[in-house]
Amino acid sequence: MGSEVRRGSASDRACIRPALRLGLAVLGVLVGASAALAQEGPGLEWERGPGTAPIGGTLAEVDLGAEHAFLDAEGSKLLMELMQNPVSGDEMATIAPIADEEGWFLIFEWDAVGYVADDEKNSLDSDAMLESIREGTAAANEERRKRGWSTMDIVGWHEPPHYDERTKNLSWAIIGESSGGERSINRIIKILGRRGVMTATLVASPEELPTAVPAVDALLEGYRFQAGSTYAEYLPGTDQLAAYGLTALVVGGGGAALVKSGLLAKVWKPLVAALVALGAGIKRLFFTSSQHDPERPIT
Repeated sequence: MGSEVRRGSASDRACIRPALRLGLAVLGVLVGASAALAQEGPGLEWERGPGTAPIGGTLAEVDLGAEHAFLDAEGSKLLMELMQNPVSGDEMATIAPIADEEGWFLIFEWDAVGYVADDEKNSLDSDAMLESIREGTAAANEERRKRGWSTMDIVGWHEPPHYDERTKNLSWAIIGESSGGERSINRIIKILGRRGVMTATLVASPEELPTAVPAVDALLEGYRFQAGSTYAEYLPGTDQLAAYGLTALVVGGGGAALVKSGLLAKVWKPLVAALVALGAGIKRLFFTSSQHDPERPIT
């Protein structure tokens, strides 16, 4: 795509703010955010396609259609905080559909760990990895209890880990259940680059996953590392080599390291009813004003 994602005018944003404040106030009630935060209506600078959205400055970019909205790194961190998800500091971007009937969203995070060799691609042990994730989740639950959040249990794979040699993507989907009995699915795509790994985490309800997965797969066809950062441009002996391989990308190191290193935000983003409401309500937050022209890009 030749054009960059554009921001709307000040008048566009003024039309949206009342709806945004209302939506965030509802979200605050649902997830226990403070009343003051909900009343203020934090500035989530959504941008609408079509266009090309930068991810991590000059690191990567993704093509967006008119049906998508985009948040930059700072907006993505704020969104995670509103949803009571731990913030890793590595959040780069968020993409979500505008349509009311679509409630999924995609979080991009960058980890500059160096070049991850893919020599484990034919020996991924999904059973061993699942057990390691369960152990790590149990350790992470101790931290969740300290914060007064719901704990999570791992139900099992929805999609076991598999590696696509053409795209250099490692992906999997895992089913979790909160202490309140709510189930959610995270589908995680690790995109290997020259100097690290871009993680794209799809958060969706189990009911929506069958339509969200192909939508995200199509979206990621328009993702690319910028020249100089692609996996194929790795220089042995010059560039940093990661200390681990594909298996560790799935299990996150296992055990309590998930909490201490901040990987909790990457491995598990709990999906509660409020989160679904925010995703499904993106179009309503944008277009409730009759003065707004839906054909114009907005923030």
